[in-house]
Amino acid sequence: MPPQTTTLPYRPRLATTPQRTPVGTAATLPRQPVPAPTHARAAGAVAVAPARPDQRPPRSGVWIDRTAWLATVDGRALQLTYLEFEVLDFFVHHPGQAHSRQALLSSVWGHQADDATAPDVRTVDVLVTRLRRKLGPEHRYRIETIRRVGYRYRPLDPAMAS
Repeated sequence: MPPQTTTLPYRPRLATTPQRTPVGTAATLPRQPVPAPTHARAAGAVAVAPARPDQRPPRSGVWIDRTAWLATVDGRALQLTYLEFEVLDFFVHHPGQAHSRQALLSSVWGHQADDATAPDVRTVDVLVTRLRRKLGPEHRYRIETIRRVGYRYRPLDPAMAS
């Protein structure tokens, strides 16, 4: 493997798969209920997973729908890589908290501090830079750099950080 290559661990997501029915048999599968969001968000701040499947993302702010694997900013869909989506989702679900680069590596990447295969902590800096660029000039300030510590996410509404 070339020295520039970064290997990431495969973390399978647990998903329930319906049982297969024999060909030629008519069967209806029970409909899986969509889990309701665990917390309510103020309008325009951050929305997480729509309550109804026909609900559209808000016109302002950062919106994450993990079930559809969709992130939008001010109503426009973002083209994010897997890790960019995971980091943005982590930031949105932990607003106002400072996260060290090592904490992000362990929470998002799944690496421990003593792991020899863990990427360099500056990998987080590169990913956050790409994420800020994709958020655009109106929202790039939401991911604050805390010197010598790491990063913090600021939602639209300061009351959401508590």
